[in-house]
Amino acid sequence: MTTTRSLSTVFAAVSLIGVGCTTSPPSSDGGAEDARTRLDSMGVDSSPLDSAGIDSAASDVTELDTGVVETDAGATDTGVTDTGVAGDTGVRSDTGIADAMAPRDSGVGGASRVTVTLTRAGGVTGTQRINLGVPVAAGATTASTQVAVLIAGAPVATASRVLATHRDGSPRSFQVQFDAPMTATSAEVVFGMSAPSLALVAVDTLLQNEPLGSDTARTPRVWATLPSSWLVASKVAGNLVAHSDLTTAPLDAWRRRCDYGAYSSAAFAPLMGTAGSWLYDRATAFFRGYAATGTLAVLQSAYREADVYRARILASSTVPPSTDLKYNYTQNLAIHYLLTGDDRFREAAETVAGRSTVSGYTGAYSTSFWTERSAGFGLLANVYAARVSDDRAAEFRMRAQAIVTNLVAIQNRTVDLSRAPTSKQLDAMHRCFGHTPMAHDISEYVGLDMPMAATLVCSPWMSAIAADALESYADDADATGRAAALDSIVRLGRRLAAMDNRGTSGRPHYLLGVDGANAPDGFDEHWGEVAYVAAMAWHYSGRTDSALRANAMHYVDGFNTRGAVGQLRSFNWQCRSGIATPFYLR
Repeated sequence: MTTTRSLSTVFAAVSLIGVGCTTSPPSSDGGAEDARTRLDSMGVDSSPLDSAGIDSAASDVTELDTGVVETDAGATDTGVTDTGVAGDTGVRSDTGIADAMAPRDSGVGGASRVTVTLTRAGGVTGTQRINLGVPVAAGATTASTQVAVLIAGAPVATASRVLATHRDGSPRSFQVQFDAPMTATSAEVVFGMSAPSLALVAVDTLLQNEPLGSDTARTPRVWATLPSSWLVASKVAGNLVAHSDLTTAPLDAWRRRCDYGAYSSAAFAPLMGTAGSWLYDRATAFFRGYAATGTLAVLQSAYREADVYRARILASSTVPPSTDLKYNYTQNLAIHYLLTGDDRFREAAETVAGRSTVSGYTGAYSTSFWTERSAGFGLLANVYAARVSDDRAAEFRMRAQAIVTNLVAIQNRTVDLSRAPTSKQLDAMHRCFGHTPMAHDISEYVGLDMPMAATLVCSPWMSAIAADALESYADDADATGRAAALDSIVRLGRRLAAMDNRGTSGRPHYLLGVDGANAPDGFDEHWGEVAYVAAMAWHYSGRTDSALRANAMHYVDGFNTRGAVGQLRSFNWQCRSGIATPFYLR
């Protein structure tokens, strides 16, 4: 912390209190480092931070059932044959939790194509081998789907392979290679068409050295970019809306406030020596930005930073600290693999996930270090490694299931609210991941807004990482696991959207007291994370709860009118998960 086009049809590849996850004792900066950094960057002395007393009341109130709204939606089979392009909609209807509302995919079949823009790096001439990964939605293709590349309308020799699969067994992405002459500035990748064969070559042989700060990034001699409409539809980076479709306030706030140019790899380079600049998985924020914009410059920042991150984290680095879970990310490594087919990133994802072991912490009162960020990144590490692993997927899925089980156990734990303020006496449909202020970071539980300190707190903004991870888990889980994870998101979002999470200015609190005082936030940097989780809760609870939507929109409006993304690390956390918010509210 220191904090397409189609030939015949459109191709809709349009598709716990604590889980400790560390290999060595983590640094206990539940957020103090980030709070201090924000103060110091403004010229304000951040020390000392006052501590607060803790009332350790016991608990004996039984929780209620969540009552998540259930709907049911079946996928439509178009009956496409011959081409190997499947015709299911990609809608998952196996959980009964608002799946009718979830994906907005059409998943139609037919020979389908996408235009790839080719941009040569400076000084690169002659015929060049082009390499890219083309992600596709669940059910849109099969393992036998043929792939061809056209240049100027004519087929050229093409190499392709399936990189990974969705839970239903359909391809998640295809690696595609072809040779392009100097004159080619675009090509078309066509699914359901044959082409002359070509042998794949190792991706690293197609890269060149590019300086990034004190490091060297390996980047393509020829960049290949896909349109945002294709990337968003494929869901390779999660549930997103193309920025070109966000034209009106307040849902266009993420398009306006997430400035990928201002916080690009060029801005990151001089800060690479500071561990905090690596927090919150910057490369994933940029891969999501690329998916939403289809912009080359955004892809370049993602590619460079993912490459340097992989090299450092595998080298047992101290910056970022490879032994500290909050710096161990597989999400960017897996997305990079799905967009390139570079096996080194798949293997790196497996290595990093292997470090993300799971403790048995399930909600017992404890002062051991734990935050929603640790749980979230631990879960993300295992989910994304499982998505791309060629030999350890079952291991990572079991770990992910254990983390989700622990998170749900935290929400199900009996909580004594009998002495809590009336505004906090909420039923079990409203549950965050409560943990003690000491477990989070007692130095952050300061400036309390009422006399009685809470025995349990949760971090509204760190909860966005946990929600992101829970949704990713749900997308790959069986019916039971999906239902549990989405139910957890609904309960979490309802709790964070409750009125007691608003300070006098309407801001969400920095730490929300479960049964007592809150620690207000003095900055406007966390509106978006609460908006994101509340929007997910509204979406997955059936999209009918008008009060919940109104509460979610309060935070969307706050981010739109008052949100501040004023430093690089703030960009990292505000633009990695919250960017998905419009998807759930449109």
